[in-house]
Amino acid sequence: MNQNITLTRICLFFLLLLSGIRGYAQAYTIETVPNPKKSSSPDYVSNPDKILSAEAVQQINSILRMLEDSTTAQVAVVCVNSIGDAVPKDFATALFRKWGLGYQQKNNGLLVLLVNDQHRIEMETGYGLEGILPDAVCKRIQVEKMVPQAKTGNFDGAVIDASREIARLISQPEAKAEVYDNSKYDPGKPLEDSGIFVVFLLFVPCLFVYRGILFLAKKRNPVADQIEKAVSQAKGRWAWGFGLRMVVPLILGWIVIELRAPLSLQGWQMLTIMYIYAGAVAWDGRRRRKNAFEQLFSNSTEPERYAREKASGFNNWLNIIVFPIPFVWLKIQDNKALNHLRNHSRQTSEGFVLTKAQKNERDAFLSDYQKVEQELETVDYDLWRNEKHHIMQLVGYDNMAGTKYEYCSKCNSKAMYFTGDRIVKEATKDQEGSGLKEYTCKACGHHRETEYVIAMIVAATPSNVNSSHTYSSSGSSSWSGSSSSSSSSSSWGGGSSGGGGAGSSW
Repeated sequence: MNQNITLTRICLFFLLLLSGIRGYAQAYTIETVPNPKKSSSPDYVSNPDKILSAEAVQQINSILRMLEDSTTAQVAVVCVNSIGDAVPKDFATALFRKWGLGYQQKNNGLLVLLVNDQHRIEMETGYGLEGILPDAVCKRIQVEKMVPQAKTGNFDGAVIDASREIARLISQPEAKAEVYDNSKYDPGKPLEDSGIFVVFLLFVPCLFVYRGILFLAKKRNPVADQIEKAVSQAKGRWAWGFGLRMVVPLILGWIVIELRAPLSLQGWQMLTIMYIYAGAVAWDGRRRRKNAFEQLFSNSTEPERYAREKASGFNNWLNIIVFPIPFVWLKIQDNKALNHLRNHSRQTSEGFVLTKAQKNERDAFLSDYQKVEQELETVDYDLWRNEKHHIMQLVGYDNMAGTKYEYCSKCNSKAMYFTGDRIVKEATKDQEGSGLKEYTCKACGHHRETEYVIAMIVAATPSNVNSSHTYSSSGSSSWSGSSSSSSSSSSWGGGSSGGGGAGSSW
């Protein structure tokens, strides 16, 4: 009798111990199941309890990544020891919807859930996969591929074989055509009207930033500076700039919103509209500079006009790179106009036709000073002549884009350059200082000095400045339909579950 009582107590003790161990094991909720898309290497398998081996996880991720790349279908695999008292089917449905498996247009997602302590497998399908993976097919995959191996503890083989079968079925040509969701690779997924308006609102500062970059990228020279000054002083310039860079983009955004549905505008088409308009704004800036040039230099001689137009900076290299159409064409037209200015047929006032001499023939008629200019590329000379009547004309084209050299007051050659400066008198707190800038002509050797004033030294007022720096970092992940065009998606697609699927026990 006593032996029976003792045996009963021992059994009860072990039962309580096992219950305690099971209760101690972590029971996951839909909030605590690790989302594989939030890891440093976004994958498809959530395996927090190491039910699957690392090799199996790697193989399954490879299968599912290739599946998504080829069909856009998203499959998630979740293997946990316990979900407590939750019903696996309900748990799978809730987790599917929380993560948003599949892409929104086709809802082509699938969740495979394995719960170890309940010996249960569940498959939850999105609306878009119900035709390819109906309940009966999901059940067949479980019964044939998963349950027999799960009974022997071979969870690796069970999930790998199921993943292969799922990938095979979805990759069939007919199935792929049915589930393929173009929104995965669409850089302009459909936005709400407010989102489109915000995009066009952000377009406004982009236009101003681009204008500033153009200004900084332009080479400075007297001609370009004179044109910019004329443009900035033009009547109505501020009103025109405000309307072109602020009002019109917002009106354009409103028009796109109104026409998006009737014309079925896609994201890339909206971006194209913005790109074309930005190019039109850049073209308008060139047009206004061209008008200013005509107002400033319309009475110039041909050599002067050639030199000034070449230095005008109409064809900014940044515009040509960003907007090859129409700026490449405009550059070609400008080059043709410059070539005509310099090389069109000429004749004297008496009607004698002049012919342009070759460069090797020209050099013999240049003075030593002109040869120095030619060598420094400050002035480029053309020789026109009529040998029969012994007529010769030498035409010089000033390089106004170069600012290193200036004209010499002695020989009138554009070969004078800055050689340095020196302090003559140091500035103090009580009086100004002075210095001399020195210039030398490479043609005649003439030396020139220009005096300049150095401002008095102003004593700095001491002040105590307290500054603090706050450094913060934050990380965020997108879980509502964004995608990457790389080999694997960096997020689930924001799809929804239709409640279909199947479950099996082992």
